[in-house]
Amino acid sequence: MAPTRGNEADVPHADGAASAGVRWPPMTRRIDEARAAVAAERACVATERDAFEAFDRRVAALATVAASTTPPLLSDPQRSGQSLERVRTAYEETVMSVPHYEAEYGDTVAESLAAEFGEDLAAALVGGTALTADFRDAVRAAAAAARREREEFLTVLDREDTSLARTAADLSEVRSDLEALDDPPLSDRSFDDLRALWESVRDVEARIEGIGMRRQETIRGYRKELPGVPTDLVEYLYADLSVTHPVLAAVATLGDETRRARRRVERRLASTA
Repeated sequence: MAPTRGNEADVPHADGAASAGVRWPPMTRRIDEARAAVAAERACVATERDAFEAFDRRVAALATVAASTTPPLLSDPQRSGQSLERVRTAYEETVMSVPHYEAEYGDTVAESLAAEFGEDLAAALVGGTALTADFRDAVRAAAAAARREREEFLTVLDREDTSLARTAADLSEVRSDLEALDDPPLSDRSFDDLRALWESVRDVEARIEGIGMRRQETIRGYRKELPGVPTDLVEYLYADLSVTHPVLAAVATLGDETRRARRRVERRLASTA
């Protein structure tokens, strides 16, 4: 999703209530950038999920050999090993052939297999001699687990995008309500009007604080949901952005503007009393 490119709103009068002297930043710009990052990550994860599914189909089609204790002198290890070579080739041509693989991982077949399937299964695939039925089942089970892991992460990414969209809408609404408080100018208001305006601005502040608290709860939920992931989800997703917590940054920006607006009203109240 492309970032919003709307013009920043100039404040009409120096003595306006909510935003006098302030040039408003686009509240949702950082969130739009975050949504674009989520969409890019989602595309990569979906491609990997599909790649593991394709790998599984190719492994399922491979012939297996019976487990045997026949001495190597009476067997054909080269022919048996060809089935494992086909497994590795299938892995390279599916999982390791996704467009972003080199930039994101850039590892060898052995390293990738170990990261996805575990050290033992990877060692057997790289150094083994035959693809038995049980071995093939183990490989397919590992591929299915990798695919499920991507599917679960896609669910998390979808939830994050929903959270971003909701927060962007809420911040835009709050900002509109705050801007609406600018009319009439402070100098044209009575003491009682200023008092009512102050209460309205405080209500806006409370709404902004609520949006920030809800976002913190969402982040804590991700940490509980992904306990085995060493990197914080939002820091991982937004590492390349100007801020690693774009939603909280947007909330803080609007919160600062609202606090300044409240102080202007308070100064006017003090001079009017």
